[in-house]
Amino acid sequence: MAEVEECIKQALEIIENFIKETTSKKPSQEEIASALKRYFVLKEIGEHIRLEREDPGSQT
Repeated sequence: MAEVEECIKQALEIIENFIKETTSKKPSQEEIASALKRYFVLKEIGEHIRLEREDPGSQT
């Protein structure tokens, strides 16, 4: 896999901060990785990317 770009690091930081805010505890990297590999999350990410590719100016 290629080197992780800054935008991915920023996205992971947003996830980390969100989980800390909503659960009062910072998630481990293992917890984040496990959540990102769930079918529902993968499906949502795939759909989001597909929609952005169809309409690049419509960031949601």
